[in-house]
Amino acid sequence: MRLLYICSIKYSNIQVIIVLKVAAITNHELAATNYWDQLEQIAASDVDFIVLREKNLSEEEYTDYAKRALRLCSIHQKTCILQHFGKAAISLHIPRFQCSLPYLETHSSLLYYMTTLGVSVHTVEEAVKAEQLGATYLMASHVFPTACKPSDPPIGVDTVEAICKAVKIPVYALGGVTPKTISQLQDVPIKGVALMSGLMTCPDVPGYLKELRA
Repeated sequence: MRLLYICSIKYSNIQVIIVLKVAAITNHELAATNYWDQLEQIAASDVDFIVLREKNLSEEEYTDYAKRALRLCSIHQKTCILQHFGKAAISLHIPRFQCSLPYLETHSSLLYYMTTLGVSVHTVEEAVKAEQLGATYLMASHVFPTACKPSDPPIGVDTVEAICKAVKIPVYALGGVTPKTISQLQDVPIKGVALMSGLMTCPDVPGYLKELRA
């Protein structure tokens, strides 16, 4: 059992203990060391799945990254979800994809190819729309202030909770989730958390996850 973080939620007088899942989001521009060494360390850890983000690459470059990342994840028996480049996912026969709501709205044919379809959302309205369009899970972001988006205000914990209550599909909290902030999500009925900067920059991924559990 993964004990990354335990979320305790009370329904009436019943307390339900939920073991949160963790997703790793990649970004080669953040890697503090060799990107592939860092990704292998993440794949070898107890994260539940990896989202190959890398949206700043060309489609050809992304396809090459995806091939290598998929081989690495296969070695470590880790699920890899592709992002942003739908043609690459389809050409590689990977039925797992994550995208923005605007992308999904203009690429509805993805539904014919994907068994897993994650969508990034920022409001309750976007979350409801994504679910209606066929999303199987949501990434609610960014929850807390983050250096990746310093000029954009965070959506906050209350919005994440409202999103969870508005949809029936799993919701992951993304953005600024660290060992110092994760406790603020303990009463929110999320499926899990998603980490990018923390995992891409730390020299010791298992140690970082252990700190997150504490």
